[in-house]
Amino acid sequence: MRACLVTVLAGFAGFCWNTSPAQSQPLRTALIVANAQYADLPPLPRCTASAALVRDALKAKGFEVVERSDVRRGEFDAAIGSLAKRTTASPPSVAVLYYCGYAREFNGRPFLLPAAANITRDNDVLTQGLIAKSLVDSLARVGDSSGVVLLDGFQPPETQATGLAKLGEQIQPGSFAVIGTNNDAAAPGPTATAQALRGQLTGDELSVEKFVAGMRAELAKGGAGTAFFVAATGKPAFLIGGKPLPPPPAPPPPPVAVAPPPPAPAPTPSPPPAAPAPAPPQQVMVDEDRMSDQDRRQVQVALATLGYYSGRIDATFGPETRAAIRRYQFEIKGEMTGRLTGEQATKLVNSVR
Repeated sequence: MRACLVTVLAGFAGFCWNTSPAQSQPLRTALIVANAQYADLPPLPRCTASAALVRDALKAKGFEVVERSDVRRGEFDAAIGSLAKRTTASPPSVAVLYYCGYAREFNGRPFLLPAAANITRDNDVLTQGLIAKSLVDSLARVGDSSGVVLLDGFQPPETQATGLAKLGEQIQPGSFAVIGTNNDAAAPGPTATAQALRGQLTGDELSVEKFVAGMRAELAKGGAGTAFFVAATGKPAFLIGGKPLPPPPAPPPPPVAVAPPPPAPAPTPSPPPAAPAPAPPQQVMVDEDRMSDQDRRQVQVALATLGYYSGRIDATFGPETRAAIRRYQFEIKGEMTGRLTGEQATKLVNSVR
């Protein structure tokens, strides 16, 4: 049997792959995002060279690779979503995500910057950047998949040099190993991460654990800035080779009927427990077009409380509010329209009560 997932977002167009249970190896797929040309930041030619090196190394080992360059925020979100859908559609699967571009920290959280980012105030990253942790979490939620997330970060000029460093403290070990580095934009050629990856993808068999250990050893030799590693956990997974997939398990036998035991004597009744305090009623919101100014302020307060919004609480849904709504819709796996339905608004405001 063959299954085909077709989408026009993020360059995933017309991909088909074999989902037969008899296939001997899992689907191996990769997404490479290289932001080398920014609207308001110096270019990063190292990202172009690094992405090409990573692409060639993965293709040589049988990965299906999709490349995206100089993406906007919506394109970035869509590309990650498409990668997650592809891995979900053909379990078990192995995925590699490689990002090269600017990264900036705000309030202790690292953000990846899309190519169109225009950061004039520190809190602009809340509406224009992509939370690095949410990117990792979106893949970690995919069942029966594993792999590696590699983040090659560059610090924007004249900003505090923390970049991705704190991300390693914020994510828990899971099915995806995570490797992050902060790089020097002025150095020549591909990054140390890209070169180390090419050096590790050798032989006919390579587990995720062995790959991470090799990357750690290579990056420790120098050539990269500060790096962090979060190891994968769970069942062993292989980037290259590995044992063939086992056949699907046989269905369990039907249960054997057992005569019910004789009824127990009725216990002595005890006084009923005190009734728990009733939960506060859920607030019901209406569609955005029918919201009052008070409703709109309540939406902005909820978005700000959850970290999606940092603008004024003024009941005006301007560009910053729209961007915050789209980010919230992405987190709840909704269509990123930037406009709230009554159901979405209800879920939003009740999540912070």
